[in-house]
Amino acid sequence: MKLIAVLAHPDDAEIWAGGTIRKHTQRGDEAHLVYMAATADSVRGREAQRGAAILGAQVSFIDLPDGQVRDTPEACERVRSILQQFAPDILITHWIDDMHPDHAATASVVQHVLPFVISHIGKAPRLWACDTYFSTGVRGTFTPDIYVDVTEQWSQKLAAIRAHQSQRPESWIARAERQCGLHGHRYTPPEAPLERFYAEGFKRVIPFGFVTAVDYLDF
Repeated sequence: MKLIAVLAHPDDAEIWAGGTIRKHTQRGDEAHLVYMAATADSVRGREAQRGAAILGAQVSFIDLPDGQVRDTPEACERVRSILQQFAPDILITHWIDDMHPDHAATASVVQHVLPFVISHIGKAPRLWACDTYFSTGVRGTFTPDIYVDVTEQWSQKLAAIRAHQSQRPESWIARAERQCGLHGHRYTPPEAPLERFYAEGFKRVIPFGFVTAVDYLDF
């Protein structure tokens, strides 16, 4: 299986989906992280490469300035090319209702290019939106319909977050503890052990251009 995460900033993958990414690479799946902002030779780009290595993933950069991620034809073309080459089975990106403009623009780029990618690669990857700051969005609360148990991957997720030393990682770790702990509390099956249980939460998304989930999944 091949998983790709297209996200706005270096460290977004670790914060919102690091445990899920590591869970896949541990079982032999391919993982690729694509960041809209930063360049490979910048401070944040080098941190992203260290974080990706901890998760067992490859990393690419779209090279847009931080704070200036926009849904432009140029950005769409770069993302489309990477997605078509990688041909993912699972695609993780931001929620379209995310309150951070860079995050929402990234989600918009992915939504716009995905129908073309699907047509090119001949399959429909599962599209998952990741959590947001305080699970809030411009039109309401982020409520996951997918929970991934990342308890066994928790230490590696935290190590990958700490690879981003320019971003005050301990504050993000505190936030991840709260949000993933809450998701774990919601998700924990009755037979689970009583010790701390962590989960990452995602929403299933129907891409632009598809009327229903059946149309999308039956492509």
